[in-house]
Amino acid sequence: MKIKKQSARGFSLVECVIAVGIVCFSILPMLGLLPAGLNSTRSASVQTGAMNLITSIAADLRTATVGASPRFSINKSASDVDQQTLYFDESGAITSLQANMRYRADIKMIKISDTKSLGRVTVTWPPQATTKNALGLADVVVSLEHK
Repeated sequence: MKIKKQSARGFSLVECVIAVGIVCFSILPMLGLLPAGLNSTRSASVQTGAMNLITSIAADLRTATVGASPRFSINKSASDVDQQTLYFDESGAITSLQANMRYRADIKMIKISDTKSLGRVTVTWPPQATTKNALGLADVVVSLEHK
């Protein structure tokens, strides 16, 4: 009668420790990148909101015929140069700074001729900051025609 020698199957403790070390060594750098990814996502969200706000202001200026724009009451018929500051939260525009504001929009209207003017829209965040010390800034020039 022959006796078969059984071979050991499975992993040794040393192999398990090495495998866990390799997994930890590769996962830790990915966990280190998580805060950077969250900051990038937050920054992109704020920039998207600012550009949507600029688009809304530009559309409001284009729909206005004479005088103030219909949605944000921006004075479109400037004599030479007219500047207005609005503060925005999720519900809309307000002319004074309050605690829950997210953006500050500086709208500068420059009259070029009797039929054309330029609107420079600068959105900064946070709203308490000026253009020099803001965390972020979006700036667009809009060409407008008077009818």
